Amino acid sequence: MLTREAIFRQIDADGVEPIQQLVAVDYDNAIQMPISFHRRGHDYEVTELIGRFSEPASVTGPTRLPRSPRDWSVLYLVRTRQGIHALYRDIVEQESRFLWRGQWVLHFRLEEKQGDDMLVDMKLKRAADFHGYLCPDLVIGHRASQIALARLTLERMYGADLHVIVENTTPAVDAVQLLTGCTLGNHRLRLCDYGKHVYIFVYSEGEGLRLSLLPEAVPESAQFLALEQVIQAERATMLQTARYHALLNERIAALCAVPDDRLFSMQRTSAQWPEEPLTSALVTCDNCGEMVIRTHRVRYDGRQLCRSCADAPNDRLDGAGITIN
Repeated sequence: MLTREAIFRQIDADGVEPIQQLVAVDYDNAIQMPISFHRRGHDYEVTELIGRFSEPASVTGPTRLPRSPRDWSVLYLVRTRQGIHALYRDIVEQESRFLWRGQWVLHFRLEEKQGDDMLVDMKLKRAADFHGYLCPDLVIGHRASQIALARLTLERMYGADLHVIVENTTPAVDAVQLLTGCTLGNHRLRLCDYGKHVYIFVYSEGEGLRLSLLPEAVPESAQFLALEQVIQAERATMLQTARYHALLNERIAALCAVPDDRLFSMQRTSAQWPEEPLTSALVTCDNCGEMVIRTHRVRYDGRQLCRSCADAPNDRLDGAGITIN
């Protein structure tokens, strides 16, 4: 079964079977999507909505922005047991000033293939499965972890447990956790969200390997950034979305192929791991009554509070004499 990303890559490569045929559609108004359609004596049950897109309909005359409901069409990209299909509602006739009549058109079909055509190594695939999808940030975290583990083989063999400091909270974090075994839960991973692809692998007391993403490793693409903005604003058409995923695929492939020394700057550095006391002791917050780890309490005017109550507006603090500056 193709992933959503692979479907868009295939659409961008024009790997579809054009149909353009009127079909009868069973549309569910409650969930705002087609749930089945009928074509040539066969029923096609929709098993997944892959995407819903507002598309400018074909209009005669000079190219212009759509200005009325007649100029717009909603396209649904859906999965059925017979493949991927694109359906859209075509506005064909204006019945009054405020009402338009429409008909459903089966736009194209895309055959499901076995697996994805995006070739990556098995460790990266496991990271993508763990994270939920493959993306450039995940590749960066994966490459950083691979490089560090390879360069610190002897240090890890004779030193203490590896610890990692990551200066972002992107999907790269999932790759670091999976490859290094350093996780938030085992307290060997610390996140400092500076929005930077900087990774510090602490391999012994006071010593670490620092990797920082080089500017030239991810070349700027005006088209990619423009499409990303349109998608984030939820205004992208299906073809814009497909093109974005194709460019995303190119960026992923480039990050996988670039040599280590052109991907990161690397240097040995002093690195202090901030130790925190570990405890299983739970106590009750004097304000909300919920349980909080003892070392995470905050003292206010003789009361023991959880941090959410201590940081809350005054109206959440029911006791007298509690002042939040």
